[in-house]
Amino acid sequence: MRRRAAPLVALVLAGTLTAGAAWANPWPMFHRDQTHTGVSPETFVSTANASTLGIAWQQNTGASVQASPVVAKVASLGKSLVFVGNVAGKVSAYDSLTGQRRWVFSAGANVNSTAAVVGNAVYVGSSDHNLYALNAATGKPICTWQGPGVISSSPLVVNPDGTGKVVYVGDNGFTGNDDGGHLWAINAVDPNTAKNCSTKWSFNDFGDPPGSQPLVGSWSPPAFAKDVNGRPLIVFGSSSPEGAVYALDARTGAKVWRFQTRIEYDSDVGAGPTISPPGVNGFADGVVYVAGKDRVVYALNLRTGALIWSFDFAADQPSVTDPARSTAALLGRTLVLGSGAGVYALDAVTGAKLWHTGTVEVVSSPAIVGPSGSRIVVFGDRDGTIQALSFATGAVVWTYATGSNLYASPAIANGRIYLTAATGFVYAFAVGGPAGGVPDTAISSPTPGSVLPNTGSVSFSGTATDDVGVSQVLLGVKDRNTGRWWDPSTSSWTTSFTQFTATLSAPGAASTSWSRGMSVPASGGLYLLQAEAVDGDGQHDPIVPLADFEVDSLTHPPTTTIEDPVQDQVFHFPTEGVPFTIDISGTATDVQGDHPGVAKVWISIKNLEHNEYYCGSVGCGTSGESSSWQPTYTKIAAVVTSPNATSTTWSSSFLTYDHPHRYRIAAWAVDRDGNADLVNPSIRICVRALGDEVCY
Repeated sequence: MRRRAAPLVALVLAGTLTAGAAWANPWPMFHRDQTHTGVSPETFVSTANASTLGIAWQQNTGASVQASPVVAKVASLGKSLVFVGNVAGKVSAYDSLTGQRRWVFSAGANVNSTAAVVGNAVYVGSSDHNLYALNAATGKPICTWQGPGVISSSPLVVNPDGTGKVVYVGDNGFTGNDDGGHLWAINAVDPNTAKNCSTKWSFNDFGDPPGSQPLVGSWSPPAFAKDVNGRPLIVFGSSSPEGAVYALDARTGAKVWRFQTRIEYDSDVGAGPTISPPGVNGFADGVVYVAGKDRVVYALNLRTGALIWSFDFAADQPSVTDPARSTAALLGRTLVLGSGAGVYALDAVTGAKLWHTGTVEVVSSPAIVGPSGSRIVVFGDRDGTIQALSFATGAVVWTYATGSNLYASPAIANGRIYLTAATGFVYAFAVGGPAGGVPDTAISSPTPGSVLPNTGSVSFSGTATDDVGVSQVLLGVKDRNTGRWWDPSTSSWTTSFTQFTATLSAPGAASTSWSRGMSVPASGGLYLLQAEAVDGDGQHDPIVPLADFEVDSLTHPPTTTIEDPVQDQVFHFPTEGVPFTIDISGTATDVQGDHPGVAKVWISIKNLEHNEYYCGSVGCGTSGESSSWQPTYTKIAAVVTSPNATSTTWSSSFLTYDHPHRYRIAAWAVDRDGNADLVNPSIRICVRALGDEVCY
């Protein structure tokens, strides 16, 4: 039995709610509202009962989740749904009361953007450069806007001047890595007079003077407010190498002001601004509160951008080296936000420290909930602990150990707290919910890395334990070549994450074995099995065991080798800072089947730092410096020396970036019968500066 750490989670606090109550206080966008206050009006949890929080429901999205959840009413369904995106590019909607999955949408690449829900439209960005507007009830696309860069920013949807809804979102360049970007205004789904998902304006005049920072973009969640003169403003942070805060006229995109944070290495302002409107707390012009990776939180004049006060986390704690990336929550004159070491509460008027709790970096943006006088602050930290603190004192009133990083921020709605998880789970916590231990699952067969004979089926088995009792074990099987999941109800493979139940030898017992079988095709394949026990309290095993295995082919597929380069080979720049070409070559063989012979060889080249793929010499169809790479999975055809021969060599090449990176090269032959090499041999190589011989 393995030692395990608990998961990153999406949390939910729940009670018995009517449909009307479930709609009363939605959390439809990042940090709840257009000014990012991060405050829920609900009173179901307080310092008095937070210690009784327990899991109500949880679901596995099938891949790591870094985006925060949002919760919104869908009138046509008569339900409130939780919307979550994951790194596999899946956007899922779950019933907020039961956790039942309602629909799944597949984007072209990973989704790190937190969705915004307005009306019946869900707006969410992806690394495939698209902003999607989806039907909230069905997940079907309404319209799509395609831009030039990766969208990690969380969209904001407002009607800035009464003429129609607009989506504001940033992109952080073609690859998402300091190669330019914009802040975009995109016409939203009706009502407005413009075409849905059409560009209204864009801004990329970063720097001082304007345009002097061409490598800058934005992944900061933008905020909206009107200044004291009624001018609508979009406020956001810019990425490295600049690290500034901008306010633009929301109607035109014209720059109103710019504030430069302290310039350091990797000087992003990735946190979202939190805005206090004009006239609040004695500030006639209003205030923008925002933290930078320079480990400083700034209070800026909303109308002019002038500095009002700043608080230096590193000066308060000299040992702090981690950056500040948390968006502040604001209630009254108390500002609460995460830092490189714990959570701070500051006086929003003076910047004075009110309290500080913890030593671990907190990227999660805290949320405030509860009745006046006994409110709590909820967040997750990089050590994987979810905490509830007293809003008044910072005292810890509840914790839940997950054992892994937490980046996402809570959403509070429907008597619940929702938070997404790097392990792929969405959890629901309720006041008075179960507080027992989580179940544990083990896979006995197949063993990881095993090669199984093809008998037309494969058997799975294992064990599960729990302090209360195991109610079920959920299995998932993924085809590692196609990325699809097995659905036994339709006897087909699907792009959506799919689970099915195993047979338990002792249902409800504290310890049980489990088993299940699955048919396999004559061509065999490469597969990944995962098993997830569920206990009597509805809690799932948070650390899901995996077993990769191969089933032999009966159809005699070809074999492929990569001869050059070799695993962990290090290449150096012939001229520093200048891209160069790396040649790739190998062999392919096919001597069996109805029509022996190698028809083609495919290769895939992935930049491991950027999570992007080489498009070949023809490029990706996008102009610009990085047009040969894109975040969407791409394969290219190699040159086969002797097409259709039973044995042949093949070759290809790719152009590196102008700075060090790691690359993954995979190759697979396809024979004349259409059978593909299922092994897909792959190697990792590194491009390094002269003198650096390490590839890891």
